[in-house]
Amino acid sequence: MHRLFIRLGTLFLVCAWTWGTSLTAAPPANPSNRSDHSIPRTSIPVKVYHGFLVVAEGQFGGENVGQNFIIDTGTSPTILNRGVARHLGLPLSQAKLSAIGRESQTFAASVPEIRLGPLQATSVEVLVTDLSAVERDLNLPIAGILGMDVLGKSSFRLDYGNQLMEFGEVAPVGIPVNLSTRADLPIAEINVGGKLLHLLVDTGSDRLVFFGARSAAELSPNAANGLLQGNSVASAVPVRTASTLEFELNGQHFRQNAYFVPGSEEPLFDGLLSVRSLGIRVLSLDANRRVVYLLK
Repeated sequence: MHRLFIRLGTLFLVCAWTWGTSLTAAPPANPSNRSDHSIPRTSIPVKVYHGFLVVAEGQFGGENVGQNFIIDTGTSPTILNRGVARHLGLPLSQAKLSAIGRESQTFAASVPEIRLGPLQATSVEVLVTDLSAVERDLNLPIAGILGMDVLGKSSFRLDYGNQLMEFGEVAPVGIPVNLSTRADLPIAEINVGGKLLHLLVDTGSDRLVFFGARSAAELSPNAANGLLQGNSVASAVPVRTASTLEFELNGQHFRQNAYFVPGSEEPLFDGLLSVRSLGIRVLSLDANRRVVYLLK
């Protein structure tokens, strides 16, 4: 039970702040910063923590010292740890952070350059917040969370089994999930007993999570009445568990335990679809076709 609380804390801290921050803090996209996706084919090692959370080493600007980044398809814009922003001397501006229906104040900044292997992004507008809770859970310094605003600039293949991230052209193998035109995030459509729902494909979580007060009653009438306590960057979050839920994704059937966050909603998706809880071994992004592939 103690580990469950830790996991839920990591889940909501790392992933569930995405869409609200994209709306309230990210500046308009700059087409001149779009990559042509033609970077050299190469690979870098990654480490997988707790069986799902991917960490890779990258750099800021001209600094040669490697920094640890969480690779998160469920985040946009990219998040920078407050201590790192202070070390880099970045000017900060006020921003609003919305996490699963709850708001808090945070900061925004512009990072001159972020590098991850051959991937390079310049003038990156990021959110700045305290990631010390994530660092304590992983027992590892974390510079930031690389979101799809940076990761989406190049095609890549994330291999969990071999703990590699390969850059370059990818094969269209696996369950396809298109990137949303509004948020550049992978949002999958699932069928739960004839009800169609849209879930954010998330490398930063290890659980199937639904938002909204009606979700538990509609999807799982036998959901537990008791509430667990999760933690988001905005505030404490009540979480309700349920029995096993069956759903269909692109013609394939899955069966998982579901978790519900009552009273919280997001405009573009109904919850989080954990990549690793699906048994996915490889996640690939075709940046030109704007499709994510999930391979079991």
